[in-house]
Amino acid sequence: MDRKDDMDLESLKNMLSDVPDTDEFDLDSIIAEVSGQAPAKAAEPKITAEPEKPVEPQPAPAAETKAEEPKTAPRNKKDKTAKKAAETAAAAEHESVEEAREARIAAREQKMAERERRTAQKIAERQARREAKLAEKEAAEKAAEQQEIVEEAAAEEASRKASISRKQARAARIAADQAEEEEDIKLVDPEVAMHAARRRSGILSFRSLLVLILAAAAAYLSFAPSFEALPLPVVLDILQNPTIGIGALAALQILALLIGIDVFGNGFSSLLHGRPARGTLVSFAALASLLHCASLLVFPDQGGVAVPYTAVSILLLYAEMREARGRSLAQARSYRAVCEAEQPLAVYSHYDSEIDACNAVKCPLYDASSFLTEIERPDTVDRFSLIYTPIALALAIILSLVASFNCGEPVRFFWAFSAILSVSAPVGLLCAFGASYKNTASRLLRSGAAIAGARQANLLRGTEKVMLLENDLFPTGSIELEAIDNLGRITDEQILGCAAALTESAGLELGRVLTDITKERFGITFTARDVRLVEGGVTGAVGTSRIVLGTAALMVKMGIPIESGHKGQINMYLVVDNALAGVLTMRYQTTKNTYKAMRLMRRMHMNAVLAVRDFNISPAMVEEEFDLRRGFADQPDPAGVDRLLNPNYAKGDAPAAILTREGAGPFMQVLRGADKLAGAVRSALTLGTFAGLLGMLIVFYLLYQNAADALPVTNILLYQLIWYIPVFIITQQTR
Repeated sequence: MDRKDDMDLESLKNMLSDVPDTDEFDLDSIIAEVSGQAPAKAAEPKITAEPEKPVEPQPAPAAETKAEEPKTAPRNKKDKTAKKAAETAAAAEHESVEEAREARIAAREQKMAERERRTAQKIAERQARREAKLAEKEAAEKAAEQQEIVEEAAAEEASRKASISRKQARAARIAADQAEEEEDIKLVDPEVAMHAARRRSGILSFRSLLVLILAAAAAYLSFAPSFEALPLPVVLDILQNPTIGIGALAALQILALLIGIDVFGNGFSSLLHGRPARGTLVSFAALASLLHCASLLVFPDQGGVAVPYTAVSILLLYAEMREARGRSLAQARSYRAVCEAEQPLAVYSHYDSEIDACNAVKCPLYDASSFLTEIERPDTVDRFSLIYTPIALALAIILSLVASFNCGEPVRFFWAFSAILSVSAPVGLLCAFGASYKNTASRLLRSGAAIAGARQANLLRGTEKVMLLENDLFPTGSIELEAIDNLGRITDEQILGCAAALTESAGLELGRVLTDITKERFGITFTARDVRLVEGGVTGAVGTSRIVLGTAALMVKMGIPIESGHKGQINMYLVVDNALAGVLTMRYQTTKNTYKAMRLMRRMHMNAVLAVRDFNISPAMVEEEFDLRRGFADQPDPAGVDRLLNPNYAKGDAPAAILTREGAGPFMQVLRGADKLAGAVRSALTLGTFAGLLGMLIVFYLLYQNAADALPVTNILLYQLIWYIPVFIITQQTR
């Protein structure tokens, strides 16, 4: 039976209480029977126990007869026992039905509980699977992100290692080349070398002028027959009297070679020693011009041009002599700077593996002969000539043979060889270094510096940062004491004396300034002990007191209340025994030369590394004082500053330049001169190479087409002069 069919016994009792209280109903027996208990006393048989039969309406006496029937029931004991057994059986059956019903209810409730448990378990399992999938997905995403980060870091590290390896390989290659080249370098006294270089430059200047006159004469003899406006004796006219005219040009050629015999001979000598130079092409061009003159005299009807390229070859000899003259004069000025310097500083291009950057640094000149070696070392143009000259010479020979045999006249080889060599060494290529080096050396000598050459200038040009010291930023006389604010604990003399003692013992330029002021004002000096530089200040002991001198940031870190300083001034706070005793107001003034130097560094797109111990000088302060962009200056930690200031920081590197004066002005002039010299040489070599190779191909094409009318001396000279104009403009930028 369901729960809704269960009847509350109390409710049943209340309902039965409404029945009239007669002998026909025994309420307690009924309740006991319903609740499954035995009745308290034997119940009397009732008429209602048997089913009532329909009774027809009877008259009144019939009712009286019916009322008397119970009095005759007890007489039959057997029926009473049977009726009682039936009632007991009915009660037992009722109890069994109730137990079965309760069992079914319990089973149903158990099934429902089991179903609910299974449902909850399934929900929990689905939730667990969902959470597991989410956790797995999140773990996969995190793993992917971590893998991506690791891959990026690995790629960055690989790139960094590759970059470092390239720089290290470059440094190793340069060191190997230097070691090989030093074997052939013989050093002399710088004073003797200066006079020798100056004397050679003077001689080359005079002789080159004579060669230029001969080149002009040869050009006049070559042009005059084609221009009726130019007067020329008939006997020297090549067209009317070719033998004498060609002989006159050959004589001018030989005379020019005798005047520049050293330059002419060095061209062949360098080739024989396995180090061909640009002068080698000049020497071969002069020799080819003489052979062309001889072939025209021996084979007058060979065809081609009637006028040899003597004027062009003499002009090339003049250009080579001017190049040698400019280089000798520049070396003489560099030697002069070495002789005038008592204790010169050297400028190095040092690769710092700690920060993976090339720094331009000033360090002591470890070996005086090292800079002299760099001056005599083969330069950028010499190394370039080792590649270009053999290629140009071999290409000239091959193209001349092809052009001459294509026409079926091998005797034209001398014409083709002379024509191709006349453009293989453009004047701009020959004058790519000497004039620029001379101009740069002259400018640096006036600034108190000297540079070794274009090769070292290229090393300085590749630097990324410039290391600046305290004297570079604020030289002597640019730091002043504005005022002393005494807070009443000690006297002004003691405040200034303690500050001077701490900074002087720490080796700061500020200490020298404060010491001089102390001696001028009070004459009282103290001695500091246990001095130690900290971030933002310096600490030590003076007498029995513990002294701290530092910036506002250090005071804030120590928990000492202060007031902000004024614009353009720097406050230093003196703490005596953990109590603020006074404030020293300093002024750091920017000098004109230093300001120009810093602005020059900005235009050159170079950053500064502040290797300073003065706690008042910071990147923000430098950028504000010199009106520089944010991020221009960088300052390492105190340990990094000590590493940069180590005298052996750049030991082992070859000096690129020397300085005879202190300050940022000469230092930046060296870097600026190196940048201009390296750029000018590179541009001139690029233009000269392009002009030479292009000219050789054009001349070969015209020779192959047998277009002699397109290859007169005038066109070759114009080609040379046109390509020299941009090189001349570039050279003037180095003044």
